Amino acid sequence: MVYLPVMIPPVVSALLWKWFYDPGAGLANEALRFAHLPTSNWSNGADTALVSLVIVATWANMGGTVLIYLAALQSIPGELYEAAELDGASLLQRVRHVTIPQTRFVILMLMLLQIIATMQVFTEPFVITGGGPENATVTVLYLIYKYAFLYNDFGGACALSVMLLVLLGAFSALYLRLTRSGEDDA
Repeated sequence: MVYLPVMIPPVVSALLWKWFYDPGAGLANEALRFAHLPTSNWSNGADTALVSLVIVATWANMGGTVLIYLAALQSIPGELYEAAELDGASLLQRVRHVTIPQTRFVILMLMLLQIIATMQVFTEPFVITGGGPENATVTVLYLIYKYAFLYNDFGGACALSVMLLVLLGAFSALYLRLTRSGEDDA
């Protein structure tokens, strides 16, 4: 069930959420009306549009991340937990001193991959908000699309793409260097 959102094509997923967020007959506002709560503009309001897209992108991409975390958790030897429990460690202490150190590499790599994926969001703003009210949901890739196909400025789109590549490459190198230096100290 957790992996199901990943199997749905991104455009179909975005269209479902667009219907879900519809201010008139959308499921989100119907649920709020049923609970006698005030309704929201969701993806049509400048103050709520970006949060709405974050929810959509998180839901659509969480399946792979959850599976990788699950695999990392299952790779932790049970003896470590048993030893910590025999030493009198509480649940939080076992998480802090066993689980997190054993899954540190996976956590750091998934954080890097999620940051890179966040910088490359396109489908949700394109399909759901079209850049959003007052450009509230214009992402870098959506801006590249606008330069290339709406403004017919392929040079500007290419320059933005190269800038994104350089920025993400520099960020990744810095991130890996900082996380490696933390490993060397441990």
